Amino acid sequence: MNKLLICLFVAFLAIGCTTTSAPTCEQDHTFSMEFTNGSNDSYDLYINDKFQQIMGAKSKVTYDIPAGYWSAEVVQRNGYAVYPTDNVYSNTYQSCTDYYIVF
Repeated sequence: MNKLLICLFVAFLAIGCTTTSAPTCEQDHTFSMEFTNGSNDSYDLYINDKFQQIMGAKSKVTYDIPAGYWSAEVVQRNGYAVYPTDNVYSNTYQSCTDYYIVF
């Protein structure tokens, strides 16, 4: 009976001592940025000077970006008369935070 109690005690101790891993954003040192195109026109999206995708009208996309200094640029693809709208965003952010940009 004592051996059974000792085995149960060890089993419960092992179950109670499980460790949890750090969140992915903490392991990867990233933050989350949601881009929302509220316009009726499509835009090219660049993050840290690299083309990411064409964002269609009224669309939304989320990227995990390395923490620290970053920049994003959105350039209107159509629907302009003379010059396209070109917006540049930049800042320094810590990991495991969520941010939003609406253009």
